[in-house]
Amino acid sequence: MTEERPRRKSRRRAPRRWHRLLGAVFALPLLWLTVSGLLLQHQDTLGMDRKTVKSGWLLKLYDQIPDSVPLVTPAGRFEVAGWGGMLFLDDRVLEEGGLLVGAVARPAELVIATPSDLFVYDAQGNYLDRLGEESLPAVPIERIGFDESNRVHLLSSAGHHVLGEGLLDYEEVADGSAVTWSVVEEGVEQKEELKNVLVGTSEFTWARVITDLHSGSLFGKVGRFLVDVTGIAVILLTLLGVRLLAKRS
Repeated sequence: MTEERPRRKSRRRAPRRWHRLLGAVFALPLLWLTVSGLLLQHQDTLGMDRKTVKSGWLLKLYDQIPDSVPLVTPAGRFEVAGWGGMLFLDDRVLEEGGLLVGAVARPAELVIATPSDLFVYDAQGNYLDRLGEESLPAVPIERIGFDESNRVHLLSSAGHHVLGEGLLDYEEVADGSAVTWSVVEEGVEQKEELKNVLVGTSEFTWARVITDLHSGSLFGKVGRFLVDVTGIAVILLTLLGVRLLAKRS
């Protein structure tokens, strides 16, 4: 009989030990879910759907900031950059996008080339027009340049073409020796500056971040797994708490 009493006490204390252990282990995840849930409940009042994220590492986590090195090229008084499918003109992000092939500046126009499009801007950098595949000699465009007459030259698999004054007509040419081709280089030094441009112009709101934080999606599969485990722990804590309460009564 003396050997059985410790076992009974141990069995009685087991639910309490599990209740304490689960509570200690999942205290932080429970706090995380509680706080994020309260923030979501009052997101309109807090204005989280209007407040934009200005954190570089968070935006990078959401692939809003590319990992690659940007490509840059000078064009007259402008500096044109391409990064992660986005196009930049000096310190602003353009609405137009694509892989940067090059850019040339004419007296009243700036022409930016991607493999499939030419984007035309005025002397102040304001958008004017887009020339797509239907208006170009051939795509993909491989190089863009200009000559002494400020005519735009394009090089593609279909050959070397020069565009007319209005950029709407073109003709094939054989000699490209007088053409100054746009040179695109890696902009390692410009990367931090362009990152700051993306952070400063971000439209990514905190409402999205808090929603993903609450669901665990912010941290990928690990985060979602932790949320699931925490949910199971809450159920177990509730059942153990009810059992302990029933035994006391």
